Order: sequence, then structure tokens, then C-alpha cells
Amino acid sequence: MTDPHQADDQPTPHIPDYPIELPPLLPGQVLARTIPHGGELRPRGFLITCAYCDATRDWLIVEVLSKVYIRCRCTHEWLEPDLDLDAFNDLFGEVIRVWDSFPEVVAGLGFDGTFAGTYLD
Repeated sequence: MTDPHQADDQPTPHIPDYPIELPPLLPGQVLARTIPHGGELRPRGFLITCAYCDATRDWLIVEVLSKVYIRCRCTHEWLEPDLDLDAFNDLFGEVIRVWDSFPEVVAGLGFDGTFAGTYLD
């Protein structure tokens, strides 16, 4: 699987205007927007479930290059075809923190396996 957090030959996405200053992207770096989402997700009426641990809520929703991924607390991450960029933007609020790297995001928010098997609200 291609690492979704590394740039490929796709055009740079438009970065929306946020009330917080975003640092300029370095060459080869891509913008990843994330949303911790404690509840269930039922796009199109079907419950999203982690294929590895059967979790049904408490997700990190990640948008990279207009693709939406779901990350579970057990560290399983997948491209979610039932969530598109419009669905992500509907869930996304204001930027409250800017992280230096994606590994810092997952560690800082507890999606690095530390809280696998638990639900946090």
C-alpha cells in the first residue's frame, strides 16, 4: 500500500483559510487534516467497523490529498470509500492544533496503539 502521508505526483490541494496560521509546506510534504471522532460512523447507513479489532467507534479521520482514511486506536488504518472529501469537510471544524508530523499526531491523540481496545470520549 502506498503511504498516504507521503506526496506522490498529485497536485497540491487547496488549503482552506483557517483562523490559525499554517506553516508553509516543505518540498515533498503534504497537508494532512485529522478529526478525532468518538462516535460511530454510519455513512450510507452502514456501521464502519475495524477489520482488525472490531471497534465500532472512536476513530481518527484523516484527509490526505483529498482521500479520506480511518485510523483505529489499534493502529489499523484504511482508505474509507464510503467517506469522501465532502463528508470530511462536513465533520471538520476549526484548526485547533498544528503538528509537525503525522507520527506526532497519532501519538499525541492516542492512535499509536497505546489505547488499543479502549474507547475514549
